Amino acid sequence: MAKSDERDEHVLWPKPLGLIRATETALFIAAPLLSAGALSLIGVVCADAERIRLAGPTLLLLVAAVIALMLSIQLGYHARQWIYSYEEIQNWTGRHEPHPADLELQRQDCRKGEEKLARAGIAYNTGTLLLACGVAAVLVPNGTGVLSVWRWLAVCLVSAAAVGEAVWTVHDHRNWFSRLLRPREIPRLFRRREIAPDRSHAELESQDV
Repeated sequence: MAKSDERDEHVLWPKPLGLIRATETALFIAAPLLSAGALSLIGVVCADAERIRLAGPTLLLLVAAVIALMLSIQLGYHARQWIYSYEEIQNWTGRHEPHPADLELQRQDCRKGEEKLARAGIAYNTGTLLLACGVAAVLVPNGTGVLSVWRWLAVCLVSAAAVGEAVWTVHDHRNWFSRLLRPREIPRLFRRREIAPDRSHAELESQDV
């Protein structure tokens, strides 16, 4: 078997291959910018609370959006530490052909990093969804005016985008949500212990102690 085939067999890579670049763009570039925009809206809501119809719920949505976006940055930073390439193994170990144990460790770390990236993606999508809801709440007109009709149209447009984001989040992370909603097994502490008939009472008491 050729060495290239051995590498393909033992090395695990992200699927799709552009996953790392895409997540870095979203979590380390877009998320900070969206957080800054949400913080700016929080300042607007606090300054002009009397002019905003849903000032309280809007403030809550924007704060939750900032928290979710900042959480996605932290989760993405932690997940990125577990994903590295074959060339990085060569550079750090100084071996042209890495040891099989190093390749097995790379596979385990890559799986762990992909799971953590999924959580970061959920936090990012949740943050953008909350931010869209906050923007829609800001746009709700307080009474009638020249822009009231246009503001209602903007609310409908942003709300439609929020619904699309929610559907996209559930579809993109459907495997994670299915595992989350799967019934848990009963803990062993609440299960009936099977006792062998030939075991003495003293042995059972010593085990309980």
